Amino acid sequence: MLSALVYAISETVTARAWSTPVYSYSANYISDLGNPQCALYDGRTVCSPLHALMNWGFVAQGLLLACAVLLVGRVVRGRTRAVVLGIGAATTAGFVLTGATHSSPDAVAQGTLWLHYAGATMAILGGNVLAIVLSRQWRQLRIPRAVGVAGVVLGAAGIVAALTWLATFGVVPPGIPERTAVYAFVLWQLLVGGFLLHVTQPFRALLSRPSRADS
Repeated sequence: MLSALVYAISETVTARAWSTPVYSYSANYISDLGNPQCALYDGRTVCSPLHALMNWGFVAQGLLLACAVLLVGRVVRGRTRAVVLGIGAATTAGFVLTGATHSSPDAVAQGTLWLHYAGATMAILGGNVLAIVLSRQWRQLRIPRAVGVAGVVLGAAGIVAALTWLATFGVVPPGIPERTAVYAFVLWQLLVGGFLLHVTQPFRALLSRPSRADS
């Protein structure tokens, strides 16, 4: 939940700091918020005064997600545990890389733009795949089946939105499918995190129980 809230607050505050031009949630990319340069970039006038806040928000989101995955990973058993930890590590690396590298004219000139794109791809696709995998373990997480089903739907919707974004480049306003993909994962974090807090006592008991791997 903290990971999701850090992202939501960082995005909202950074977007509000734009004045000339006003930030567009449909026409602008999320990455524009972390662009450190005020310039005409890829046909858009980009100027993000609080770009550092957005980039640190990406990094913090990834690190907090890593903590959550490590904790939840102690509850999930069998091969699924390794899958969750692996996807969680890739998603965390994606968020950190997204914040550490920028989408900007300098990145194009220096040849580092691909790192930012790679990080964003890992974060968006990895996060939504993680949502599907973990939501299918609703019994082990002790959350309602309906929440598990909702998580699978959100994860699938996020992946479809991401693929749609790639397939409709230059046709559909980029911020719409991109945000659908990102917000699906963020909403899943809040949904599952909220229910885990609701069952916090039995969940803590599961976490304190040594796993076979630990023993």
